[in-house]
Amino acid sequence: MMIIKPGNNTDGLLLFLLEQENYPQHYYKYRNLIQIINNPNYLVYKLVLDNNLVGYFILMHSGDDFEIIKFTVKKTHQQQGWGGKMLTYLLTHFSFNSVFLEVNEHNFAAQKLYLQYGFRIVRTIPQYYGNENGYLMCYDK
Repeated sequence: MMIIKPGNNTDGLLLFLLEQENYPQHYYKYRNLIQIINNPNYLVYKLVLDNNLVGYFILMHSGDDFEIIKFTVKKTHQQQGWGGKMLTYLLTHFSFNSVFLEVNEHNFAAQKLYLQYGFRIVRTIPQYYGNENGYLMCYDK
């Protein structure tokens, strides 16, 4: 059974382990995740499948908009529609004018997902990911 619900402090370690697995070079530290979970300017939601954490996203309030700070699915569960389920939840359960995010220019799977759900590329951000460019993407209600 799939559930998407808010994350809390007890989820911090599982989020941290997923971060390490998916982003071995650039992951959020446990302490930072706990700070984000407890910060009212952020919303942390997790995707649980059969009592196992398989993904999560972090939104940051920016006026009437949200910025997707993190959107990730466990590698063993990617390309199975879970990202789409999280994105559908995000776009239908929150009140906002626009949702923004940055994505690596070479992350074609993520770009395809976001474009499929109505996001558009606003502009290129030179060297946003070190030597690689990023794209600023936006979804308007």
